[in-house]
Amino acid sequence: QCGELTWLEAIHQGLEANQELVAARQTLDAQQKDIAIARSTMLPDLFFLGQGQASKETTFSSSGGVIPEQTIMAGGEITETLYNQGFIDSLGTQKHLYASQQQTFEDTRNQTIAEVGQSYVGVLLAAALMGLQYENVALSRQSLDLTEAQEQSGEVPYSNVLRMKSQLYGAQQEVVAQKSSLLQSRFQFNQVRNRPAEESCELEPLNVEQDGFVFSSGVVAEALADEAKASLLRDYLVDLGLERSPSLKSLDAEILAQRRATKSGRRWLIPTLDASFYVASFLKTSQDATGDTRDGDFVWQGALTLNWNVLDGGAFIAKMNQSKLQLWSYDSQRINLATALEENIRGTAAMAMAAFERIGLAVLQAETAEENFALVREAYLDGDSTLLDLIDAQDQLISANTSER
Repeated sequence: QCGELTWLEAIHQGLEANQELVAARQTLDAQQKDIAIARSTMLPDLFFLGQGQASKETTFSSSGGVIPEQTIMAGGEITETLYNQGFIDSLGTQKHLYASQQQTFEDTRNQTIAEVGQSYVGVLLAAALMGLQYENVALSRQSLDLTEAQEQSGEVPYSNVLRMKSQLYGAQQEVVAQKSSLLQSRFQFNQVRNRPAEESCELEPLNVEQDGFVFSSGVVAEALADEAKASLLRDYLVDLGLERSPSLKSLDAEILAQRRATKSGRRWLIPTLDASFYVASFLKTSQDATGDTRDGDFVWQGALTLNWNVLDGGAFIAKMNQSKLQLWSYDSQRINLATALEENIRGTAAMAMAAFERIGLAVLQAETAEENFALVREAYLDGDSTLLDLIDAQDQLISANTSER
C-alpha cells in the first residue's frame, strides 16, 4: 500500500524513476562526453619518457645528436594540433549530435508524462467499471429474486427463473473479467513509475471540469461547432506542434550534424598544422673515444609540421559523396516525420474538440437508460412487460453507464 496519491505526484514519481527516462538521461550524459573527446584532439598532449640503450657503437639521432654506446635518458614532449579542419568539423558535429540527444531526452520525458497520466486514468476507469459491474450483479440478483417470487406464485414459468440465473452468472463473469483488467491497469501504472507491481494506491479522483483539456469548456466547444473556426484552430495547433516538437528538433539537429560532416568532406585538401617540443637529459652515458661522457647534457627540439594529403586513393571523395546521400535521406525523413506529426495533431485535435459534446451525450444517454430501466421494471412488476424487456433495459443501462465513464 502506498496511501493517497494525486495525479501530479504520480507524474513526479515517473519523472524521477521511470527506467526508460533514466536510460535516456544516461545516454544524454554519455553524448556530452563525446564533445569533450572531440575537443581533446585540439588540446596539447604531454608525454614523459625514459630510455636506456646499449649499442655496438656510437649512434646518431636528429633529436639527441651523438648517442654513446651505453646511454640512460629521461625527457618529455608536448605536442599540439594548431589547425586541423577535420578536428574542428568533428567537434561541431558532436555539438549538433548532443543537441539532438537533448531533444530526444525531452521527447522521452514528454512520453513518460503521457504514459503515467494515461495509466493513472486507466486505473481510475478500470475501478469505476468494476463498480458498475458490481451494480449490474446487484440488479440481476434483485431481478432473480423477483422472478423466483413470481414463479412460486404461478405468475411466470420456471424458464424465466433460469433466464435470470443465466443473466446473473453472466454479470458475475464480467466482474471477474473486470477485476483482471483492474490488475493489469495497476501493473502498468506501477511499471511506468518503477514501483512494485502489486503496490496499490488510493488515487485522487479526476473530473472533466477541473482536470479536462481546454475543449472541456462548453463555451469553447460551442464556438468550435463552426467547422471553419475549428479548421483554423487545427491549423494553429499544427503550426504550434511542429514548432515545439522535440522529435522534429532532434532530427533537425541531426541534419545540421550531417551537413557539417558533408562540408568537412569537401575540405579534405586543407592542410593540417602541428607543433611539438621535445626536451631530454642524458642521465648516464659511457665514455667516447676521448674519454668524455654526456652525463647531464640536455637536448631539445621544436618543430612545426605541415601535412597536406593530396592523394588518398579516392577515399575522401567517396566519403563526401556518401555524406551527400545521407543528407538527402535525412531531408526525406524530416518531410515524412512532419507529415505524420501534422496528421496526428489534426486527428487528436478533432477528437478533443468532439469529446465535450460526446461526454454530454453520454450523460444524457445514461440518465435516459436509468429512467427507462425504472419504468420497465415497474411495468414488469405490474405484468405489463416481459422478462426480455427487463433484461434488455438492464443491458442498456450498464452499456450507457459504461459509455459515460
